Amino acid sequence: MNDQKHEGADPYGNLSNRTTGNRPKTGLMIVGATIAVVILLGAVAFFVTRSENNSDTAAISEDTGAEAAQNAKQEQASVTVIGEPLPAYPQTSSMVAPPAEDPAVGKTPPVLEGFSFDGKAVKIDPADGRAKVVIFVAHWCPHCQAEVPLIQKWIDEGNQPENVDFYAVSTSVKRDQANYPPSKWIVKEGFTPQVMLDNPSGTAAQAYGLPGFPYFVMMDSAGKVTQRASGEVPIDQFGTLVTALGSQTPTP
Repeated sequence: MNDQKHEGADPYGNLSNRTTGNRPKTGLMIVGATIAVVILLGAVAFFVTRSENNSDTAAISEDTGAEAAQNAKQEQASVTVIGEPLPAYPQTSSMVAPPAEDPAVGKTPPVLEGFSFDGKAVKIDPADGRAKVVIFVAHWCPHCQAEVPLIQKWIDEGNQPENVDFYAVSTSVKRDQANYPPSKWIVKEGFTPQVMLDNPSGTAAQAYGLPGFPYFVMMDSAGKVTQRASGEVPIDQFGTLVTALGSQTPTP
């Protein structure tokens, strides 16, 4: 700023005309003010950074899909299918397929063996004695982007029955599509269900008869399909279906 020429009064030049006794005092004031500003800016930067870091991790719990996604090493992985695939989803105008029209109801879905974002093994076994909901999602799907946070909010509010497990399968991953990579999306939503990664061929999705996104397969503790749905199911309806699943008597 000393190299610039100003028209009119020069406030910087006036400092040189002051008495020797005033210089140290003024200099100290300037130095002190500068130090105070630096300290203040440093403190603000520290708290902003800490706040940002906390906002990224506050909702992340251990042993969840979000934790695995936070430590992501991959976005797709190999999948092993054990058993017969489910029949094709019925042609219906309803997002929730009427059980009487769904050929998969009463059948046992195949076992899926695969991995999550962090490389840890994930197994979806219909015969493990637990009722479960398997949700197939695609990161680029706007309906999935709308449904996932609603489901997580529903879970956070304590609505998930203790005897019903939730799994998600991340499938149809596309690098050139919106909301990539899916791991960051799962972290952002703080999604707690375990997430299995499908392979590039969509083997897991095909084995469960996926017709569109999002896709839900519900099965009782005997491992039999009780309900399937495809599309952005209203959260109240979703909650009713899951609550009913938790109170059902297993299919013989």
